[in-house]
Amino acid sequence: MASASTGAPDKTVTGYPAQSSQIAAGYPAYAYVAPPPSYGPGLGPNPAQDYYRRRNTFLCRVITFGTVAFAIIGFIFFVVWLVLKPRLPEFRVDSASVSELNLTQSAISAEWNFTLFVRNPNTKLSLYYDRLEASVLYHGSRDSLGTTPLQPFSQTKRNQTRVPVRFDVVSEYVGEDVAARISGEKSTGSVGFRVQVFALVKFRSGFWWTRERLLRVFCDRVQIGVDPKNGTGSLMGQPGACEVDL
Repeated sequence: MASASTGAPDKTVTGYPAQSSQIAAGYPAYAYVAPPPSYGPGLGPNPAQDYYRRRNTFLCRVITFGTVAFAIIGFIFFVVWLVLKPRLPEFRVDSASVSELNLTQSAISAEWNFTLFVRNPNTKLSLYYDRLEASVLYHGSRDSLGTTPLQPFSQTKRNQTRVPVRFDVVSEYVGEDVAARISGEKSTGSVGFRVQVFALVKFRSGFWWTRERLLRVFCDRVQIGVDPKNGTGSLMGQPGACEVDL
């Protein structure tokens, strides 16, 4: 006996969503919920990394703010500097004398007296000098023959000041070469010396002032006429301006 056939081939239908198939089969439909993310080692939320990230952001903001503030202050200082137009003070040796200039084979004894003329050329700024130190040198040597501190002083606008400087040297070692050269010049009736002054100086105008800066003064070739017999003499020629460096 032949079996009955429905006449329709058995075909598997693909491509339909699972939810539609469930509905067609009479099953209830559920909304799809994605599974929670799974973090591998070092991939999940890290409180330590968040802390360092926030700290780095804060530090960057602080550095940026400090840089901007520093630039603004520097710009203001530069503008004030241009408005006030600070100028270096002027120095010169107004007078000079030496007494009892005596030399041995390698040492020197003498007493020098100098008067330094100091002028403040600024019309808007006062000057304050502190920790002054003066030295006398033989013009052909870098070694000091004598050093002495000077009294601090100040100068108002366009002020002129005279500063006395005295050196008293007894048997100061200078070496055979320098002693021989000074003795040779002394025998001709003229010896050249140098005066140097180092000081800390400040410029000030009202509530505005600069920080202390090192002022260096070089008075070269101060020629003193000397009596070869008694070693006494005074400044020869007109006083020259000193080189001033800040």
